[in-house]
Amino acid sequence: MVDRSSSLDTSYKPGSFPINNNVTIKFKETTNLNLKQIACWPDTLFQSETYIKEKLNIEKVPHFNEGILNDENSIWRIEPLKWWILKNNLDLPDHLGTNLDLSHAYTSINITGENTTLLLNRFLPIDLRESVFKANSSASSAIHHVNIKLLKFSKNNFQLFIPRGFALSTWEILLETAYQFGYEISER
Repeated sequence: MVDRSSSLDTSYKPGSFPINNNVTIKFKETTNLNLKQIACWPDTLFQSETYIKEKLNIEKVPHFNEGILNDENSIWRIEPLKWWILKNNLDLPDHLGTNLDLSHAYTSINITGENTTLLLNRFLPIDLRESVFKANSSASSAIHHVNIKLLKFSKNNFQLFIPRGFALSTWEILLETAYQFGYEISER
């Protein structure tokens, strides 16, 4: 795998920035992202799901806007006929669909902490309450007119995918807003 420069290099400064001695949000960029998108043809959906289950050794393929996250797999149904694969290098055969490496296309930031949903709801028109946006949920939305993907791993643990070209400006907006909560930027 090729090591790539981060789109956040000029602004990614690890450290703690508490408010009233509290840090309630933590950021960490995922370096050397491994992100594969697979998409099936409309008439091969059933066969593609069967193929994915067999190759990843899972009982079911996630429904739309859901994911499966465990030690071996991280697969997310981003669109009705598209999945994102984060841990494995699964390819669909040509007769079932297409494969696209998106590893260089996005900057990925993990955001955790007790005020994570408050921070994200400053930008996203998504109901992020635990009773609605459960663990292993995903959504497509926008931050300041920039299309993003949001994956929820567990309570107060989100992964944000931002197009590389807009990552730095989005990062700066997130940090400026996180200041009111107290935040920390972890080493990569």
